[in-house]
Order: sequence, then C-alpha cells, then structure tokens
Amino acid sequence: MWTISGIMHPLMSSFKPKIKNQFLISKTIDLSKVNVSLDSALLKNKILSISNFRLIELDGNVYYQIAKKGQAELVYINAADASINHKGAELYAGKIASQLLGDSTATIQTISLVKQFDEEYLEINRLLPVYKVVFDRADGIRLYVDPSSDRLGLAVENNRAMFSSLFRNFHSWKFLDHFGSFRLVALCLLCLAAFVATLMGIYIAFITKSKKGNTGNSAVKYRKLHRRIAIVVSITSLMFTFSGAYHAFAKFKPDTRQQYFIEEDYKATELNFKPNSLSKQYDVKNISLIKINNTVFLQITCSSQKGFTKEECCEKMGVAAAKFGMNMKSPMPMVRYLSLPNLQVLPNGDQQYARFMASVFSKQTDENIISVTPVTEFKGEYGFVNKRLPVYKVQYKMNNNERWYVETSSGKLAAKINDIDLREGLSFAMLHKFHFADELGKTSRDVLTIIAALGNLLAAIAGIILLAIWFRKKKTSVKTFAKQ
Repeated sequence: MWTISGIMHPLMSSFKPKIKNQFLISKTIDLSKVNVSLDSALLKNKILSISNFRLIELDGNVYYQIAKKGQAELVYINAADASINHKGAELYAGKIASQLLGDSTATIQTISLVKQFDEEYLEINRLLPVYKVVFDRADGIRLYVDPSSDRLGLAVENNRAMFSSLFRNFHSWKFLDHFGSFRLVALCLLCLAAFVATLMGIYIAFITKSKKGNTGNSAVKYRKLHRRIAIVVSITSLMFTFSGAYHAFAKFKPDTRQQYFIEEDYKATELNFKPNSLSKQYDVKNISLIKINNTVFLQITCSSQKGFTKEECCEKMGVAAAKFGMNMKSPMPMVRYLSLPNLQVLPNGDQQYARFMASVFSKQTDENIISVTPVTEFKGEYGFVNKRLPVYKVQYKMNNNERWYVETSSGKLAAKINDIDLREGLSFAMLHKFHFADELGKTSRDVLTIIAALGNLLAAIAGIILLAIWFRKKKTSVKTFAKQ
C-alpha cells in the first residue's frame, strides 16, 4: 500500500485541474463610488458592531464586505446607498471562482458555504470558512474560495478527488480515523517493524551467500531476485520507514494553528471615516481594521508608491507566483496603518502588528523577540504546506527558539515552529520527500522518488511470492506427512 501510493503521489501532479489563475491580483478600488461612510452604512442597517470589513467590487458597484464576530457569513452593503445585497455572498464567491477558473464556457452549478474541513476539503488547505463553487463541466470541477481574501483554497475535479482519496487511504490510512489515535500507533509500529526488517535483511545479505541451486527452482529464483532488489533499495527503505515513523509520531501533537487568530469587536460608532477621502493620498487596493493595544487602525494596502517613501513601505508578494511560472503584472503592494479617528501614520506598522500578533499568540512579552523577518516565499522550514503568504517570522529566544509565522493581512497564525519541529520537518522533507534533490528540479526529484518507491514495491512483490511458495510447500509437506 505504501509503495503503490508512493509511486502514485508524484504522478498526481499530472491530474491537477487546469485553471487559469492560481491567485488573483488585486486592483485599485474606485473610491469615488463610496458615497456612504462605514459607520452610516452600518447604523442604517442596524449593525451595531463588526469584527472587520473591506471594500470589494461586484457588478460595477463598490461594497462594504462586513464580517461579524463569531459568524461565518459575510454581509455585503452597497457603498453608494447603504442597501444590503442579500445574494452578495454567493455572487462574490462565484465571481472569484470564475476568475480563477478562467473558463468562459463553464456555468456555475451550485455554491455552498463550507464552515468545517471534510473528506474532500482537508485541514491541510488551511483556509476557513470558504465557499464551494461547483461548475457544470464534464470533469465535475469545484473550487473552494475564500471571499474575505480572494484566495483559492482548493481546486479539485473527479479524477483528482479519486486519486487523492486513494492516496490518503493507502498511504496515511485515513480509513482508520474512526479509531482515533490507533491510526498513528499502527503507522508508527509498522514503520518501525519495516525499519528493523530492513536492517535484518541487510545483515543477512552480508553474512550469507545466495544458493546456486537449480535455476528451475522457483523459490531459489525469487529468493535471488528479492535479495538483489532489496539490497539495492535498502537505503531508501530505511529512509522511508524512519521518516515515516518519525512523522507519524509527531502527529500525536495536534496542529492547533486554526485556533490562533485575532477577532476584534469594533463598535459602529467608532468607525467614523470616509474611505473616499483616502484616494487623495493612496491608491487603495484593500482596506481593513486592526487594533494594537486598544488603538484602532485602518490597514491600507496600496498599489503604488503614492504617499510612501522607500523606507516606509513594506513590499508584499503575490502568493507563490513564481511557483506557478507567472510573472507579476502590477507593482508589489505596500501597507500603511492609519489610526482612527485622526488618521495618523503608524511608523513601520506592518512589522509592529506582526510583533503584536506574536505576543498575543505566544503570551510572551515583546522584549523576548529576537527578530522579525518578512517571508515572501515558501522555502526552508516554511514550506508550501503552510499555504499563507506573505507572512512575518517572529522569533523568540526561549522554548527551543520558537518562531511564530503570522499573517498580518488576516490576523491569523500561519505556522508555529521550534527546533524540535524543525528536526522532524527536515527528516520528512529530506528522507521521505527527497527534497535533497531540489537542485535537480521537481521533475528529476519526482523521478527519483518513483524509482525508489518502485524498487521497494518490487522487493515486496518478490517477498510475497516467496511467502506464497513457502506456504504451498508447507501445505504439500503436511499432506504428505498425513498420508504416511
């Protein structure tokens, strides 16, 4: 099961759904269409408090996209007349999904809100809540999109879903999830058993010689085949089984990153400002609220140098554009923090907010921070599995040099890593996923992984055939003994 799924995993990339855009590049918002201030729009609709907002464009209009504390559904208020678009959530999710897919011939079949991870939309996709947008196409393609950030959580079609299900059940043994931690115990024990068996096989191979019996003897033939294949792939067997056991053991510590997020409660009456007044100084691409030490700030993402100096701005990167062979076609966005109600600029605001987030999450004081570093690509200990970019790495000097990767645009934790986690992560990346061969390119690394898994599969098949021959001989000898 492990070797077959191991061969299949690199091949799964060829079953990725063909979508035009892996991410959307934000455009400057036309603030001249904002005629109603945020507080007026909220109070007119009897909304007394919110957890956040941003401005989006839908059907040629600018809307306040309102998030309420503890609620997954977003509210869409027209910024021109303060009217609520009750179909705004589905319309905007459909718009994002259609732009990502880039197929003008595909119509939307259904749109539904997903509040929890499930068998298709797994926890590894990180983003929640999302909308599942199903398109009317022969391949059954569906996109999971996050309307609060215009991001793609997952794109999957029928073939991809089938292969993913096979891999999860063959490799990670998800069919045992109903038994709780028993799945991890079973994986650890069997990995360790395979590791020990490989060591014993290596030892036996060095202290014994192959029999030179009759070539017509099937047992001798398969024993030689098993011996030759197994000794060649024994190193990769040790790599796979050790790192697999280590990885499964590490899973006993639950991944709690979803529990770390900042969700404030802002009163409508304290949000008295006019977004269109910002257009004189900034080309606004996004705008939202954050709070640092009881001071409320507007978090403004801009599309140009307007209103910035080189020292003040903080470059941000589109999500893994280079990973998908795409070139950015617009300037890297920059962020500025303006306090309410006086709109005073907070120097180096994005980094200050990153420090604040890390302190809230870690329960440590700001003085314990060693460094704050912007991360704009998936590399090293912060791999693609973490999904969120750009983030800040905030490192402390205690708890095994723990570092918190925080996403300031969403107020959420992207990853928490210390030296112990790093050792396991490196073990799995290098010994299990062959990232030591990254310099050769992804295709070459995938080929090496397939060859290693195929070698282990052939050794296993030869061993199974030997076992079958042994059982058949044993059965024959028992019958002969019984007759005598």
